[in-house]
Amino acid sequence: MSAEINTSDADPQLRRNSLGLAELVFQGVTHIAPAINIVFTFPIIALKAGPDMPISFLLSTIVCFFIGNTVAQFSRYMPSSGGYYSFATRGLGNRSGFMATWSFLIYEIIGSAGSVGFLGYLISDMLQMQFQVNIPWWSFALATTVLVWALTHHGVQLSARITVLLGILELLIMLMLSITFLIHPGPGSTYLAPLKLSSSPHHFGGILAGMVFSILALSGFEAPAPLAQEARRSSKFIGQAIMLSLGSIGIFYVCTSYASAIGWGTGNMAAFASNPNPYYVLGRALWGSGWWLVVFAIINSAVGGGLACANAASRVMYTMGRAGTLPASFGRIHPKHRTPTVAIAFMQLFGIAAILLVGLLLRPDYIFGFLETIATLAVIVLYVMANLALTRYMRREQPAEFTVWQHVVVPWIGTLALLPVLFVTVYPQPSWPYNITPYLFLVALLCGFAYMQWRESRNPGALSRGAMMLVGAGTADGEEV
Repeated sequence: MSAEINTSDADPQLRRNSLGLAELVFQGVTHIAPAINIVFTFPIIALKAGPDMPISFLLSTIVCFFIGNTVAQFSRYMPSSGGYYSFATRGLGNRSGFMATWSFLIYEIIGSAGSVGFLGYLISDMLQMQFQVNIPWWSFALATTVLVWALTHHGVQLSARITVLLGILELLIMLMLSITFLIHPGPGSTYLAPLKLSSSPHHFGGILAGMVFSILALSGFEAPAPLAQEARRSSKFIGQAIMLSLGSIGIFYVCTSYASAIGWGTGNMAAFASNPNPYYVLGRALWGSGWWLVVFAIINSAVGGGLACANAASRVMYTMGRAGTLPASFGRIHPKHRTPTVAIAFMQLFGIAAILLVGLLLRPDYIFGFLETIATLAVIVLYVMANLALTRYMRREQPAEFTVWQHVVVPWIGTLALLPVLFVTVYPQPSWPYNITPYLFLVALLCGFAYMQWRESRNPGALSRGAMMLVGAGTADGEEV
């Protein structure tokens, strides 16, 4: 059913059995970037759902479990450093698999760049406001990029353990801030308001609209999948890590969004949504100079997310380099650190180029929204294609394990839930410059299609080989054989 590409025993390989369940869970947690999403995404959700943000997040977490099931199922039967590349190729065919992976790389590289670039702008702006110190925003973005590059280059164990540390600190700081909100409720707050459907300005319709951005805030839980080759008991631990990271952050968002509504004032969430930085207002009012702990959490979130994105994307590019769908240099492994150094370098250089183009040609405060919108479109395409691939793969290659509920109904529920996300991303047409992001995404897809055709003509059969880059075939009980 499958085969591995032959390599010389002398060739350095990714470091096997390096990561346990804890590191894999925090690969997903930090990839989600909870602190960044709380500060930048919660106000958008509040605009739609009002104080009912927790209900939107609860329903969104349930929907995301349907989506997460797809990656968990694939990782159970086909754990691979190719991640979505191997999954989609085996389920949908060579060309569809490549295009799904192209969307994955857009999502990882551009999404990570959006967080790192906006972090640079945020720190520069705050230093200017608080201390009248003028340091260019791009210097912070470059410094963060170099830090992520160095840590991921020097080994997956180092970067994964730092990811665990950063993730714990980030969650603790935001949890402490949420507890402060509950102890000091804002004017007009009632503790029951976020639990009533009638509290939303548009009732249940507002809650559904809030779910759109809640699902986006949860994306990234699938990040453990490409680390399968470096994980212990990958066919078991990868699926567990995906579900644990999703469940833990889903609950975390429910709690922190509830606390945010209470801390601001449940009767005035329109002001929360319209404020340029409501957490700065609340943090300064309740913590004083301790507000910089929240800034520290945002820095942690950007660095941790950058590490998680670099580890995930570089492993997929490594697999594509070994298969021949990317230049062979992407498949090189550092002999000492056992990391795909060319793939890591490419991701960081492309990411900083995207940051500088948006920040210098447009404005630095556009970086997050502009790049994250492109990443959103890419991840929707990716999730939908993966859901379709699961049904075909299980029916064709795992017929004894195929069930209508788990392999047809569940992925289709996830797919249907993503359609409203796609719709509101492009309609009504956003203002300048966000209105050009769908066209840029289409151009990126067309570039990927053209590259795929050219590469296959130069290296026939390369598209199919990515599906065979397997760690091992998983058995029903989750052990590898």
